[in-house]
Amino acid sequence: MENKKFKVALFMLPLLTQGAGAEKYFIELAKNFRDKGVEADVITMDEDFFRKFARLLHIFTRGNFFGKIDISGRERESAIRDQLGRSRWLKASYKDLGKTLRNYDVIYSKNEVVDLILLKIIGYKKLPPIVVGVHTPISYPETRSFNSKLHNCLYASFFYKWLIGGAKCVHVSNSSALRVIDKEFKLKSELIYYPFSIRQILDSAKKNKCDIEFDADKKNFIFVGRLGEQKGIDVLIKIIRKISGNKVLAGKTGINIFGSGDEAYQNAIKKMAEENSFVRYFGHVEHKFMPDILSRQDLLVAPSKWETLPYVILEAQGMGLPVIAFDIPGPSDIMIDGLTGFLVKNEEEFIEKTISIVQNEVKFSREEITKNIEKKFDPDIIYGQLLDMFEDNL
Repeated sequence: MENKKFKVALFMLPLLTQGAGAEKYFIELAKNFRDKGVEADVITMDEDFFRKFARLLHIFTRGNFFGKIDISGRERESAIRDQLGRSRWLKASYKDLGKTLRNYDVIYSKNEVVDLILLKIIGYKKLPPIVVGVHTPISYPETRSFNSKLHNCLYASFFYKWLIGGAKCVHVSNSSALRVIDKEFKLKSELIYYPFSIRQILDSAKKNKCDIEFDADKKNFIFVGRLGEQKGIDVLIKIIRKISGNKVLAGKTGINIFGSGDEAYQNAIKKMAEENSFVRYFGHVEHKFMPDILSRQDLLVAPSKWETLPYVILEAQGMGLPVIAFDIPGPSDIMIDGLTGFLVKNEEEFIEKTISIVQNEVKFSREEITKNIEKKFDPDIIYGQLLDMFEDNL
């Protein structure tokens, strides 16, 4: 890949220590761009701004006007900076954001409303060209909570179309998002998957050993993610209940749950772990240990109701781990149904397929799983595509 002589600012509002999928993607992007000779840094808002933003979110979603808010996040800042390699993480105040971003030739921003509002206030014409990456679905297919209903209403509004309208290009990572952008927004768009290196994740698994032990005599399956509506925790709870009602199944199974999130869901999972010896809840574990943890599992369950291109499925499949997920955009772009796992239509089928793997009725080839990831997400090809996209929009 020839060296590109331009500078890329990867912009997002939240601190990288929050540990969500988009944060991981930005870290990987910045590190690998630098390794390939391209100057790329991650720009976020500083702690003072994020603290005020978090307060507004708490007031709006929880009625928490004065209670303490923890913004320390799930990951240590020192670990984040290690992961970034030669790239930098720069924290900007609201006052200095425009000045910081103007040091670059092109800006890559998340498609979140708040991120785009900040750029719009500065003025798109006063900034370098902006490429917007769709890391939050424009529309949630299932809306039970007030927040998810509000999301769909807001992202379908003229206001959002006005916000995103100044972008030079929209980067999407699944085919469904491409159709939505083309049809609803009439903006220039490009479908480019996330780059993913199997070699890097295997190296990480060897380098960063986790001291958690799993029962080798059981079928260990794992859930990793935020404990919330989006990630399908209600489906996970139904799976646990189904297995707990069968002593033979329960004796064969180890369910390992990693993640934190909504208090109600967190308490429900803790209670499940207390009541069932085959369920273990670990809370949040530093991301660098996940490859090693995944390498010692038999199955990843990913019952998300909506996704863009879920990093945890990429990581699991990169380790040769079969996955069960709903047949929705994101998982369906990564997986091949029946060959690398199962893409299911409903909750009943999800539970049925999970049990079939526990009972050894279905087996998958780890070689076939990794071969699919190597082919679809070749990092050398995809980093080249991303850099070409940025260069085309300078």
